[in-house]
Amino acid sequence: MNATTLRNTLSALIISVAFVGTSHAAYLCDDPPSPVDKRACEAAEQGPDVLRRFIERIKPVHNLYFFDYVNEARLVAWDASDARARAQKDAAKTANAATSTERR
Repeated sequence: MNATTLRNTLSALIISVAFVGTSHAAYLCDDPPSPVDKRACEAAEQGPDVLRRFIERIKPVHNLYFFDYVNEARLVAWDASDARARAQKDAAKTANAATSTERR
């Protein structure tokens, strides 16, 4: 192999790896192509745990990919929901601690 052939081969290899490395999941919830995808999108609306359970349950029949049903907006919504749940839990702890202190 001469230097030019080796350089061309390595260039082709690097380019192909770059394309493979940049591939990402297609977001299917804008227009679900099948009833199963629609159900997965409905599960995603309820949260990541519900989506994960749905995918695990249906995996023997359909090969679904978690991130096909998640986009940036969905991640932000899940994070906001988690933050609200933590804030409510902290507020409940604070209220319980204040009530407990008042009783003493």
